[in-house]
Amino acid sequence: MIIRVSSAIIACALLAGCISGLPGTKGLGETAFEPSSAAECADSGSVLTVRMAVNDIYCKKSACECVHDVAARAYEDVQRQLRENHRIDLQITYFPEIYVLEEEMKRKEFDGVICKPWDAFRLTMAHSIRYKRIADLLDPDNNRWLRGMFLVKKESKIKGLSQLSGKTIAMGQPDSYEKHHLPLGMLRAKQVEPAERILKASCLEAVGELLDSKADVAVVSDYIMTASCVTDIARPDDFRIIARTPKSPLTSVILDMGRVSESDALRLQEALLAISGRHTPASLLGKGFVRPAKWDPRPLN
Repeated sequence: MIIRVSSAIIACALLAGCISGLPGTKGLGETAFEPSSAAECADSGSVLTVRMAVNDIYCKKSACECVHDVAARAYEDVQRQLRENHRIDLQITYFPEIYVLEEEMKRKEFDGVICKPWDAFRLTMAHSIRYKRIADLLDPDNNRWLRGMFLVKKESKIKGLSQLSGKTIAMGQPDSYEKHHLPLGMLRAKQVEPAERILKASCLEAVGELLDSKADVAVVSDYIMTASCVTDIARPDDFRIIARTPKSPLTSVILDMGRVSESDALRLQEALLAISGRHTPASLLGKGFVRPAKWDPRPLN
C-alpha cells in the first residue's frame, strides 16, 4: 500500500503524539470531566476569570467567510449571562486557523479551549496537558456528534467498504479523528487494504482528489455540505455516502486541569449547563450546552 504524505507531515504527527505504538489497544483515557465526590463549587461570590481559546466551525469569528450564512454563532450573549448570573468572566480569543491555536495550546497560555475535542486531546500526551471536557455544545440542529463519511461520486460502482481493497482513498491526516483514525479502524476491522492513502489537511482537498478522479473515495467530516468551503465546489447530490464512522463529540468546552481547580471547573460547568433549552440565547444557535458524553479516543497508526 502507498501512503502519499510529505516528510513534514510525518514529523508534525510524531511531534503531536498522534502515532500510537499498538493500534487500537490503548485509548487516551476518559475525556469527560468527572468531579470527585468531595468536589464543591468555588465560592460564587467571587469573580472567576477563565481565558478561553475558540476554534468553532459554527462561530462567525472563527469560521470561513464562505459559510457565514450557517456559521453565525456568537458567544457575546453567553459571556454576558455568565458575567451577570454567575460572576464568571469568560475571556475569549478567536482562532480561525487551527494550526495557530495548536501552537497556543502547546504553550499552555489559556485555561481552556472550545473546539473539536481531538484537536486538543491529541496534544495531551506529548505536551503533558491535563485536558477535560466539561460540556458539549450542540450544533444548529441540536446534534452533539461528529462522524466521518466515506464519499464516492454518484456514478461510482463502489457500494461498500469491502470494495475498497486496491482502491485509492483520500483521507485526513493523523490530526483528524473522524477522517483518519476512525476510518482506518473500520478498514482494518474488515481487513480492507487500499492501494494508496492520500493524506490531506482538509475536506476540501480530499473532495478535490475525488472530483479530479485521483481518488476512488474521500473520507470527510459529516458537516462539509453545510459548514465548510466544500460548498463552493460541489453539491450533496454529486456524491453517495457508502459508510459512516462511529460518533465522536463535535464541539466541546475543554479545560486545562493543570490551570483550573476542580471546584472552579465544576462552577463553570454548572453555569454553562444552565445555558440550555429555553435559556439559550438565539445567537448561540441550537439549544446550548449539555453534559459531556463519555469519550475515550483510541488513535491508530
